[in-house]
Amino acid sequence: MHELALAANILDIVCQSAKENDLERVTGIWVASGELMGVVFDALEFGFEIASSNTVAAGAKLNFRELPAIIRCDACGNRYLWKTHGYTCPRCSHLGGEMIQGKEFYIDYIQGDRKEDEKNGSD
Repeated sequence: MHELALAANILDIVCQSAKENDLERVTGIWVASGELMGVVFDALEFGFEIASSNTVAAGAKLNFRELPAIIRCDACGNRYLWKTHGYTCPRCSHLGGEMIQGKEFYIDYIQGDRKEDEKNGSD
Protein backbone atom coordinates (compact mmCIF):
# COMPACT_ATOMS: atom_id res chain seq x y z
CA MET A 1 0.00 0.00 0.00
CA HIS A 2 1.81 3.11 -1.18
CA GLU A 3 -0.69 5.34 0.65
CA LEU A 4 1.07 4.63 3.96
CA ALA A 5 4.40 5.76 2.48
CA LEU A 6 2.69 8.86 1.06
CA ALA A 7 1.13 9.57 4.48
CA ALA A 8 4.55 9.31 6.14
CA ASN A 9 6.07 11.68 3.55
CA ILE A 10 3.23 14.17 4.02
CA LEU A 11 3.73 14.03 7.77
CA ASP A 12 7.48 14.67 7.47
CA ILE A 13 6.89 17.72 5.28
CA VAL A 14 4.06 19.04 7.46
CA CYS A 15 6.05 18.66 10.69
CA GLN A 16 9.07 20.40 9.16
CA SER A 17 6.87 23.21 7.83
CA ALA A 18 5.17 23.57 11.23
CA LYS A 19 8.56 23.91 12.90
CA GLU A 20 9.80 26.48 10.35
CA ASN A 21 6.60 28.54 10.71
CA ASP A 22 6.21 28.31 14.50
CA LEU A 23 2.97 26.36 14.31
CA GLU A 24 1.85 24.87 17.59
CA ARG A 25 -0.76 22.73 15.90
CA VAL A 26 -1.60 21.83 12.30
CA THR A 27 -5.36 21.90 11.71
CA GLY A 28 -5.69 21.27 7.99
CA ILE A 29 -3.66 19.95 5.06
CA TRP A 30 -4.64 20.24 1.40
CA VAL A 31 -3.15 17.62 -0.91
CA ALA A 32 -3.37 17.58 -4.72
CA SER A 33 -2.94 14.31 -6.60
CA GLY A 34 -3.06 13.51 -10.29
CA GLU A 35 -5.60 10.86 -11.24
CA LEU A 36 -2.85 8.66 -12.69
CA MET A 37 -1.23 8.36 -9.26
CA GLY A 38 -3.98 5.94 -8.25
CA VAL A 39 -4.17 7.26 -4.68
CA VAL A 40 -7.01 5.84 -2.62
CA PHE A 41 -7.95 8.80 -0.46
CA ASP A 42 -9.61 6.80 2.32
CA ALA A 43 -6.44 4.70 2.70
CA LEU A 44 -4.26 7.84 2.66
CA GLU A 45 -6.46 9.50 5.26
CA PHE A 46 -6.35 6.38 7.48
CA GLY A 47 -2.57 6.09 7.15
CA PHE A 48 -2.11 9.76 7.94
CA GLU A 49 -4.36 9.53 11.00
CA ILE A 50 -2.24 6.70 12.41
CA ALA A 51 1.12 8.22 11.45
CA SER A 52 0.28 11.67 12.81
CA SER A 53 -0.84 10.62 16.30
CA ASN A 54 1.34 12.26 18.97
CA THR A 55 2.65 14.86 16.51
CA VAL A 56 1.89 18.51 15.80
CA ALA A 57 -0.46 17.26 13.05
CA ALA A 58 -2.55 14.95 15.25
CA GLY A 59 -6.22 15.48 14.43
CA ALA A 60 -5.51 17.61 11.35
CA LYS A 61 -8.10 17.37 8.57
CA LEU A 62 -6.62 15.97 5.37
CA ASN A 63 -8.29 17.50 2.31
CA PHE A 64 -7.84 15.87 -1.08
CA ARG A 65 -8.16 17.27 -4.60
CA GLU A 66 -7.75 14.99 -7.59
CA LEU A 67 -6.30 16.61 -10.71
CA PRO A 68 -7.52 15.20 -14.02
CA ALA A 69 -5.04 13.76 -16.51
CA ILE A 70 -4.64 16.21 -19.38
CA ILE A 71 -2.88 15.62 -22.70
CA ARG A 72 -1.51 18.23 -25.10
CA CYS A 73 -1.77 17.07 -28.72
CA ASP A 74 1.58 16.83 -30.54
CA ALA A 75 -0.03 17.94 -33.82
CA CYS A 76 -2.37 20.84 -32.98
CA GLY A 77 -1.55 21.72 -29.36
CA ASN A 78 -5.11 21.08 -28.16
CA ARG A 79 -5.40 20.17 -24.48
CA TYR A 80 -7.95 17.51 -23.59
CA LEU A 81 -8.97 15.05 -20.89
CA TRP A 82 -7.21 11.72 -21.19
CA LYS A 83 -10.03 9.91 -19.37
CA THR A 84 -12.55 11.03 -22.00
CA HIS A 85 -10.52 10.76 -25.20
CA GLY A 86 -7.49 8.57 -24.46
CA TYR A 87 -4.55 9.47 -26.68
CA THR A 88 -6.67 10.54 -29.68
CA CYS A 89 -7.10 14.29 -30.01
CA PRO A 90 -10.79 15.23 -30.27
CA ARG A 91 -9.90 18.25 -32.44
CA CYS A 92 -7.63 16.76 -35.12
CA SER A 93 -7.78 12.97 -34.47
CA HIS A 94 -3.98 12.78 -34.10
CA LEU A 95 -2.87 9.81 -32.03
CA GLY A 96 -0.35 10.77 -29.38
CA GLY A 97 0.56 13.67 -27.18
CA GLU A 98 2.26 14.77 -24.01
CA MET A 99 0.73 14.11 -20.60
CA ILE A 100 0.92 17.58 -19.01
CA GLN A 101 -1.11 16.89 -15.87
CA GLY A 102 -2.18 13.84 -13.93
CA LYS A 103 1.04 12.43 -12.45
CA GLU A 104 1.70 14.98 -9.73
CA PHE A 105 1.35 14.66 -5.98
CA TYR A 106 1.99 17.60 -3.68
CA ILE A 107 0.91 19.46 -0.56
CA ASP A 108 -0.95 22.54 -1.71
CA TYR A 109 -1.57 24.23 1.63
CA ILE A 110 -1.03 23.75 5.37
CA GLN A 111 -3.18 25.49 7.97
CA GLY A 112 -2.40 25.72 11.66
CA ASP A 113 -2.27 27.70 14.88
CA ARG A 114 0.85 29.73 15.65
CA LYS A 115 2.61 29.44 18.99
CA GLU A 116 1.79 32.22 21.43
CA ASP A 117 4.46 34.89 21.60
CA GLU A 118 5.95 34.26 25.04
CA LYS A 119 7.06 37.89 25.38
CA ASN A 120 3.49 39.13 24.98
CA GLY A 121 1.92 36.31 27.02
CA SER A 122 0.50 36.43 30.50
CA ASP A 123 2.47 37.95 33.37
